Amino acid sequence: MRSAVALVVLAGNMVATPPAGGHRLILGTVAQTRQEVQQREQEAGHHLTGMRVFRRWGEPLFTADQQWAKKTGHVVFLSIKSRRTNGALISWRDIASARRGSPLQKDMLRQAAQIKRFRAVVYVVFNHEPDAKTSRPMGTPADFIAAWRHLVGTYRAAGVRNARYVWTLTGPAFGASAGNGLTRADTYYPGDAYVDDIGADTYNWNTCHSSSGAWQGPAELLEPQRRFGLRHPGKGLMLLEWGTVEDRARPDHKGEWMQNLTRLLATPAYRQYRAVLHWDDRFTKLMAGTTCDFDNRTSAGAQSAWRAMAAAPVFSARSACDIGDCPARRRRSRSAYVLAAVAAATVLAGLVTVGLRRRSVRHVRARPASPVK
Repeated sequence: MRSAVALVVLAGNMVATPPAGGHRLILGTVAQTRQEVQQREQEAGHHLTGMRVFRRWGEPLFTADQQWAKKTGHVVFLSIKSRRTNGALISWRDIASARRGSPLQKDMLRQAAQIKRFRAVVYVVFNHEPDAKTSRPMGTPADFIAAWRHLVGTYRAAGVRNARYVWTLTGPAFGASAGNGLTRADTYYPGDAYVDDIGADTYNWNTCHSSSGAWQGPAELLEPQRRFGLRHPGKGLMLLEWGTVEDRARPDHKGEWMQNLTRLLATPAYRQYRAVLHWDDRFTKLMAGTTCDFDNRTSAGAQSAWRAMAAAPVFSARSACDIGDCPARRRRSRSAYVLAAVAAATVLAGLVTVGLRRRSVRHVRARPASPVK
């Protein structure tokens, strides 16, 4: 009987619970420090779960700020760039070919150890936007794929179980043709075995980059990534950076854009999306006051829309577990849920049968012997 009970417990552990409450996303923002998170939450009037952190190769991955974030209901999205703190680039080919005992391999093992010690789910992004112009000196798409696979493989071999790997390109890469029916994103994809979520950095630039630019709504901008995700149904989709500029011809346009994004992500067609993190360069101030300013404080309408987003039910996820990534438990497909449920039902049915048989045996033994005739 103990073995049967053990089977029931095991079956119960095998059944991963889908995110409670249905379709919920993590809403967050770029923030390197505790002070930045608190400032942005004050502006939003609400808790912002996601914390986007950027690190260069060789930097400590976590500081007291991320430890504070972990303890206060925040989730860290960690980008690691193949660029040293002095600005020197590290080629993807060198990372991919790093062997045991080499300096780069030791670097990756140190990174793995830091992630393990963090003891919370971390969303890891290696070299976000590899397709961008600034990343091209690091290598080819094939070099990037090899580097990504080697880094993920190194982390896994080192026993990292709390990392989720978010492959992140620029938004346009999902729609740009690379020939032969492929998109530019396809040429950088490391494969489903090495990716947990598919991220995009997506912006409505309007005319701030070029006078020939045009206003683009959320549906138009997200559609290429959404369609790419449909070809990888077991993967989540994320906007690890997003933003919109103001429209000088229509002062309320930026706020409307943000309202439309909120409504869009709440619809069934966007159930694959799991996290949405806003970005601006407030702390570098390179775009502040220009037509390329993505700060949500650029107008009263934008501020109001941002506060409404933070309070929207679709953005009510408060942990990695809320979007299906419970600690020490991998996300499972719908078929896995069904198979686990069937296994549990089979075990329970077996227990019932055993119980009935034992009851029948006890009943037979308890009956008096028939008189001899």
